[in-house]
This record gives sequence, C-alpha cells and structure tokens, in this order.
Amino acid sequence: MVVDLKGLVVDYTLGRHPFTVLDIPAWTLPQGAQVAIFGPSGCGKSTLLHIIAGLMAPTRGTVVICGEDLGRLSEPELDRFRANHIGYIFQEFNLLQGYSALENVLLGLTFSTLKPDRLLARELLARVGLSQRERHLPSELSVGERQRVAIARALAHKPTLILADEPTGSLDPHHARDVVLLLQEICREHDCSLLTVSHDAEVVRSFATSLPFLELNRAFHTPPTVGGDG
Repeated sequence: MVVDLKGLVVDYTLGRHPFTVLDIPAWTLPQGAQVAIFGPSGCGKSTLLHIIAGLMAPTRGTVVICGEDLGRLSEPELDRFRANHIGYIFQEFNLLQGYSALENVLLGLTFSTLKPDRLLARELLARVGLSQRERHLPSELSVGERQRVAIARALAHKPTLILADEPTGSLDPHHARDVVLLLQEICREHDCSLLTVSHDAEVVRSFATSLPFLELNRAFHTPPTVGGDG
C-alpha cells in the first residue's frame, strides 16, 4: 500500500475549546490507484493531505506512506522522504514568482536525492503543453498554465504518490476537466498513485474511484454530498 492509515486522530484547540477535525479508524491507498475524496470546505480534506505528506503530525495514530512510518522520522528525514516520494499540488500552485516555468520545475528537485535534470524538466513541460513557455515567469502565464507548471514540478522527482489539493479550484470547468485528465494520464504513465481532494462534482466524476470524506471521517456526521460549497 502507498498509504496506510490506522487510528488517525487530529485534535485542535480553538480558544479553550478542543475539537477533533480528523477521526479515521483505517484507510489504505494501493499502489497505482487514482482516488478522489470529496466533501465541503472545512471538513478536514486539506488536513488529511498534510498528514499524509508529513507536513503535520497527527494527535495519535499511525501514518505509513510507501512503507515508511512517518511518526518515526525526524524533521530532516521527513524533508528527504517528501522530496523522494511525494509530489504535492497546492491549491494556489505555490510557484516562485521570480523564476521561470523551467526553473520552477527544476526547484522540485532541490531536496531530492535525484540530480536536477534539465532534460526531464523540459520533457515534463512539453508533456503539459508548455514547451514554448519555459522561460516565462508565473506572472506571464495564465491560471491554467500555472497549474500545468505545478503538475510538472510535482512530477519532476518521479514520486510514488501525488497529492492534489483542489487542483482545479482556480480554473473554469472546461480547463478543469482538461487538467484533471492530463494529471491522471501522466500519473498512469509514471505508475504514480494519485490522491485528489475536491469539492468539485465534475472533478470527482472524472475519477473511477471516489470517496465521500464525511463518510471516511468519523469526526463529522453530515450526510456527504458531491459539489458542496467551498
């Protein structure tokens, strides 16, 4: 399994009031699987991705990613683990504004054990249809083009798992579908597992396997719906 969660609980304290945002007894994601988890904003979807990526530590429970128990790793070890195994596509893309599209993709290799591969970076940009935009800064690219750069960057270090947080949130429906289909296709080509969280019904319907987050997460008991607000 690429993802193996057991007894996962994440608690927060708001003022003096503690509350549980995640309570997932068990969940797994097989190698090569492509799954969309859907639910409204504020139900903990992004928190789940942060836990899987090792960006946050759970209050309790075990998080095993690619056979590695993240709870046993130090911060430097977690950094190296992410750099070698996980590609993360953020809602806001997180591109560095002073760097070209090509340089942003190469930066995806900064902490990886792989050496920066300019040829691979250029091949990925060509694969997402941006071979003519390599030298353009993010400010010179459309929203859809910036999203494609983010996809190429996430794949640059040949990860085992791609985590995509609302990957089409800034796109119109037509471009959103194109981006999702492209991401799915490239992940299949690279034998890379894909876990997407979204509230967009069209995105969810493009996945053969989808899961209502409010059913997975016992911390919330609202009936699940596809395409909720937020």
